[in-house]
Amino acid sequence: MRKIHALPIGYSDVKSVIETGYYVDKTRYAQDLIEKRNPIFIARPRRFGKSLFIDTLDTICSGEQEVFKNCHIGKPENGYDWKKYPVIRLDFSVLNNNTPDLLELSLEDLLTRIASSYKLTLTGQVLKTKVSSLIEDMTKLSGYYASKIVVLIDEYDAPIVNLPKGSDLEKANIKVMKDFFMTLKSLNKHFQFTFITGVSKFSLSDVFSGANHLKDITIDASSDAMFGYTQEEIETIFSENLETIAKKWSEKENKKITESAVMGRIATYYNGYKFYEDGASVYNPWSTLRFLDSGKLENYWYESGSPTILINQMLADPDRFELNMDNLQIKATRDELMYTGSRNEISLKSLMFQTGYLTIDSYDEASSLYTLKFPNKEIEESFQRSIRYSLEKSIKDYFIQEREKIRHALASKKIKTFIDSINTAFATLPYYIDTKQEKQFHSNLHMLLQGLGFLGGRKMYMHSEALSSQGRADIVLELETVIYIIEIKYKSSGKIALAQIKEHEYYRPYLLRQKVIILLGINFNESTRMVDNWECEVQEAHLEA
Repeated sequence: MRKIHALPIGYSDVKSVIETGYYVDKTRYAQDLIEKRNPIFIARPRRFGKSLFIDTLDTICSGEQEVFKNCHIGKPENGYDWKKYPVIRLDFSVLNNNTPDLLELSLEDLLTRIASSYKLTLTGQVLKTKVSSLIEDMTKLSGYYASKIVVLIDEYDAPIVNLPKGSDLEKANIKVMKDFFMTLKSLNKHFQFTFITGVSKFSLSDVFSGANHLKDITIDASSDAMFGYTQEEIETIFSENLETIAKKWSEKENKKITESAVMGRIATYYNGYKFYEDGASVYNPWSTLRFLDSGKLENYWYESGSPTILINQMLADPDRFELNMDNLQIKATRDELMYTGSRNEISLKSLMFQTGYLTIDSYDEASSLYTLKFPNKEIEESFQRSIRYSLEKSIKDYFIQEREKIRHALASKKIKTFIDSINTAFATLPYYIDTKQEKQFHSNLHMLLQGLGFLGGRKMYMHSEALSSQGRADIVLELETVIYIIEIKYKSSGKIALAQIKEHEYYRPYLLRQKVIILLGINFNESTRMVDNWECEVQEAHLEA
């Protein structure tokens, strides 16, 4: 019987989720991990249920059999040998990473609480000896505890993942973490199993240097649906929700909408993740739950947090990334997907895969190459939006910095200086966001010019696609004494752009303003994506003598 009448949105404790009646049973994966005893690492995108699975492992290993009586692991025929293991569970996202000393102290605080929960005292002078003594004491717990210990670490990379690459703080925090994990490795014989998870793997080599005992199951067949929901799981566990949404949609659209049709829409937005080439396709659990609760197809995953790692890496050094957004056929080897070297060297495809923006589409055994794709509509839209927002801010910052110089160039009719400023800004645009369309260059230039702050107080205005009787000018810039009518071309010429302004008389609505009018045609080059030629004409005949 359900005790909580709500979908488990944001729940990370398995007992509460089971009480809702909406638990998607992943205990067969937990049983497999415990019985095989391998030290495990797995990376999964944020909001994919990692913390819930950690809690599931913790609750099982603590011997709480009654909680799972209706789950796979709780059925006698599945043969799980229930034992009560001492558990060291650490959530690295709660650690203070402001300094290495605070990081070490906050880690010791967590260990102190764990020791206290088993009526033990954390002893020793340094972190390494404190960890060693705690583990030794935990193996000797009296009574009903098994002699082996279970180690569970969530968000292992949190103390370093958002720090500036190569900074002194990053290096110092890595040193603290490396010492801690190397200590764990040296004590591995005391563990039933170790389970470590995080958002990405590319920090792994930094903190696990030399710790090659971990089995990485990130793209392993054994973990294909360990996280996320399969279609069968959704249709089974959330059947009532699907029925309710189908009824609401039917009433709203005044036609019959089936549960199958609802599932089809969900699949387009939230399905498509594959973590093994022949494995199950899974749905993003966060977005799926939010949709089942609201009945609205929105980009919930994107809204829950920006892809900081991805954006910072891409904007820091755009030249080392290669991605054709027009024809997304991305090939990668296993080594490229699971790259664990320096964050300064990781490719865009590796970074996007590890952070959940790309997924496995297929695998070619002959070439040993994976083909990657966007998992679904939500992720494709989210990626484009994230990059564009961050890029707009970066370029606007440049134009704001150069604001007075560019304003002066425009007011003084120094068009070459203005064009040079445009090219400087466009030179920073990574080509992987370029759709190679004229309208995109129009949009980008409009966005850049907004950074100039065409504010009424300075008698400066900007109009995009300004309407005249003969059509629309791409951009009109109006200053105190001069008006610019700008037409943009791509793979054409500034001469042709200027001719279009004159032919359609885009300038005519401004003749009564008693300002100099400059007709400016500019053309963007396909290869450089900068202005390669431009033509202008100054109109002053309309001015009063």
